[in-house]
Amino acid sequence: MSDDTSPHPSKLQPTGITAVLSAILASNPASAVVPVVPADTLDGIVERVRAARAGNVQLLVPEGIPALRGRRSFTALRLILQRDGISITVISPDADVLEAARASGLDTMEVGAPSPPRPVATTHAAPSPARPVIDERDAEFLRVLNQVPSHDQYAELSKADADFAASLDDLAEAVATVSPAAAEKTAPLPGAAASQRVNAADIRLSPEEERRAAVHETGRRSEATPRRTAMPRRAAAPRDTARTARRPATPARTGDRTMIIGVAVAVLMVALLIAFGWYQANRVSIRVGPPVMQSRSQPFRDEIIPITTADPGANPSSIQAAVVRADATFTVQGQVTGETLAPVGRATGQVRIVNVIEQPFPIPEGAELLGLNPNGAEVRFAIEGPVTVPPAVTTVSDRGRSTTFGEVVVNVVARSPGSASNVGANALTQLLIPGMQPIISDRGNLLIRHDAIGGGGEEMQRIVTEAEVQRVLGEALTGLYNTGMQQLARQIDQNVLAIDPTTIFPSSIDLAQPEAYDPPLIEPPIGQPVDPANPVFRLTVSTRFSALATPRERLVSRQLELVVPQHFLQRTALCNPNERVGFDVAGWRWDGSKLTINGAVTCTEYGVITADTLDQIRRALVGASRSDAETILQQFAQQGLISDYSLPAVQTLPGFDFLIDVRPTSTTS
Repeated sequence: MSDDTSPHPSKLQPTGITAVLSAILASNPASAVVPVVPADTLDGIVERVRAARAGNVQLLVPEGIPALRGRRSFTALRLILQRDGISITVISPDADVLEAARASGLDTMEVGAPSPPRPVATTHAAPSPARPVIDERDAEFLRVLNQVPSHDQYAELSKADADFAASLDDLAEAVATVSPAAAEKTAPLPGAAASQRVNAADIRLSPEEERRAAVHETGRRSEATPRRTAMPRRAAAPRDTARTARRPATPARTGDRTMIIGVAVAVLMVALLIAFGWYQANRVSIRVGPPVMQSRSQPFRDEIIPITTADPGANPSSIQAAVVRADATFTVQGQVTGETLAPVGRATGQVRIVNVIEQPFPIPEGAELLGLNPNGAEVRFAIEGPVTVPPAVTTVSDRGRSTTFGEVVVNVVARSPGSASNVGANALTQLLIPGMQPIISDRGNLLIRHDAIGGGGEEMQRIVTEAEVQRVLGEALTGLYNTGMQQLARQIDQNVLAIDPTTIFPSSIDLAQPEAYDPPLIEPPIGQPVDPANPVFRLTVSTRFSALATPRERLVSRQLELVVPQHFLQRTALCNPNERVGFDVAGWRWDGSKLTINGAVTCTEYGVITADTLDQIRRALVGASRSDAETILQQFAQQGLISDYSLPAVQTLPGFDFLIDVRPTSTTS
């Protein structure tokens, strides 16, 4: 029986359900009993079953348990506890609960409606010889218990739960009647029973579980219809007294106390682990640099950094890269949008050249005739093909001496189109032969005669202009740069290497200078008209690109972080022993043949951050947002107490100062 003799009505005295469960536990010492209350959740039931620490658990499930409504709930319960090696037997009067439990693969025990009352012997029979002799103190306790007035032990339960408890009592009595000897035979010694199993009468709910159950039951009683106030079939006190008289006394359970102590220690360890995990999860670290006492800088410019294709090792003094080169060409199409009054057609005609001497005069190809148009502007005409002017011929007769001049007629075409090339009669007065002085008509051996020459004019046309070319040149250079990148990428194994875009030469900025690319090819050329039906022209640009191909995860910028210090430290000491050397690389450039860097070497002497300053920073940052923390640390820097700082990646700092770790950074090189 239970050691709890408190008369408070909120806790039920042991009934027949205790007996049947005790019989079950006696037949299997590794079993335990876990009652379920309506307020329990599935997670709570699992935790309580695990806390019982038994291989087999009898789960008492009354009607109206929300957490155990269907097959899915019991399946989840079975699968979760099966991993822990725990088997479940469901005991319930609810047919739906039992059906769902059986469908989920669980053992069940059905409890029916209460049976008619049976008389219970109230006289104290002499203990059976097979039973242990009851201690005198236990006997005295039983005699006092018999004097407790009888009351309805199910008064605090709902009708359904009361019927369930009563049916379990009947089942317990039936089990005790059928096999009392077996129960007595399998019962262990009093001392051993305490350490091997837990009686159902010893089961107690935690205060939180009692509170939830009480709230739930209060709500159910307010909604339930009044039930009978007396249960004539139950005479709780006499029957329990009779059963108690037959039960051997149980000595104090030292094993239970040991288990409680172990559980308390385990709970304490878990609490400590949780606290430690919470501390580690919420703790943040802030690094602050010591204040700068003095600093000096030594700039460098166009410092050449060596390049090698081999792995430079852990302390590299050169960049690991391969030089890659590729030719690229890109063409864009422009459109002439405006019309211009432009000259069309060339003046053409015939010119008669007269030779007045008796020697032939050859005129080579490329000779020109020069004259003035009506506006006084100079006009040039080309002579088509080489010609020779025949010599003059002199004849003598009785009539006297006569001379016939030699002459030739040549076709001429104006060098320039338009009406400006039109000239009047005999306006061409000079013959220009390459390598000779100009021959002026009527002043030497040649006479130049011609009629008016015309054929040049003007009309509105779409002409390729410099403005039209500049309008599409930017697009052409952008396409040329992208094409160059693609051509460079085709030269390497992109699974191993990568083209560093900062080393492509010429860069997009370099291409702004005309000398960075070949002279553009324009078709038709500037000044020429385009087809009126399709007024477009083509602009083609080309150049040769080069770049550095580095390992994919080690571009030039990342390698310079290690190479620059080693490059300069190979020289004489840059800073004093009490100063920290730093390197600031402002930029680098690959010009197609060498890699150069610009920047400065800094020598900085630092002070010391006092412990009081660290405490001030810690207290100032408690609960601060990230932006506020930035402001606070900047104020400390402006006061000269720190030089720099680094904040963790959090939006708000912890609200407890012991969770904020503020430490100074090292000042060593």
